[in-house]
Amino acid sequence: MLTAPSLLTTLGVTLALGAATTLFCWHVRRKQHETRQGLATLAGMRWREFSGFLVEALQAQGFETDSAQSSPQSGQKSDLRLIRDGRSWLLSCKQGLKYRINAEHVDSLAGAVAFHNADGGIIATLGQVQGEARKHSRGLELLDGKAVWALVEHLLPNGLHQAVAHHARRRTLLEIGLGWLLALLLGVAAAVVLAPAEAPVASPGVSRVTDGGTAAPPATAPARDETATAPPSTPLPPPPGPGDEAVQREQIVSRINALPGVRRAAWSTRSTLLVGMAEGAVDGPGFVRPICDILGEYPDLRASRVQLQPLDGGTQSVRFMQCHQY
Repeated sequence: MLTAPSLLTTLGVTLALGAATTLFCWHVRRKQHETRQGLATLAGMRWREFSGFLVEALQAQGFETDSAQSSPQSGQKSDLRLIRDGRSWLLSCKQGLKYRINAEHVDSLAGAVAFHNADGGIIATLGQVQGEARKHSRGLELLDGKAVWALVEHLLPNGLHQAVAHHARRRTLLEIGLGWLLALLLGVAAAVVLAPAEAPVASPGVSRVTDGGTAAPPATAPARDETATAPPSTPLPPPPGPGDEAVQREQIVSRINALPGVRRAAWSTRSTLLVGMAEGAVDGPGFVRPICDILGEYPDLRASRVQLQPLDGGTQSVRFMQCHQY
């Protein structure tokens, strides 16, 4: 069970990671999903429809359709002729998402530009432009998928654009939900790793174990004659051998029950000895030392945890201690 500090650690880590994930997904991943879905939408159009959007987008840069050009019949194998400032340009549209524009594509359009005495050329693809092609562009303008989407995004019909945005939001919200789940798991893991381990008590009757598992400062014993010595315990035969653990437990309970101030002793678990304090008994070295001396005589059980249980309604509280280390 997580303690209060562990819960704070879990909450802090979860909120920090969850908030960072939300910001990243909404401002970065959502745009990536929109671009990816938008390119897929453009790839599903007919080539003439796609090239028409692209030509319309280039009009913002001063390009106009060459009125003398007839409608192309060979699809993506055709180069569209555009006019800017009275000079002709060639536009090569490669619609497929898997297109990889290489040096061969660049050389082909550059040759067409020279043949038609055009002022320049543009290669636009929904795929990617390879580094070699960009390095040797030969003066051509090369547009890959992201650049093409940025050009034509605002030209899509409203319903089509909303469908792309809706798809992107749905994917983003799913990723945000998974991100918060992962943040919670990491928060719990951090709390477990950073939680302090319960330290064993170094000397009998000195430390008190707190709820968080750390040793509290020694409790100040109520006023009592510290010089008084406990009466000798009831003599019993020598402790049995290591294999007789059940007999050792019975002997420990019998001997501790005979101590003054002890109401009843019993094993609540295999590793915890419950010692009920009688009326008037005071939790302190004089009461604890005889109990620890008895446990010290039994090597197999000397490191057992002791629970001191005062009478109900008193001012003393329940205390756990460990007389000896393993």
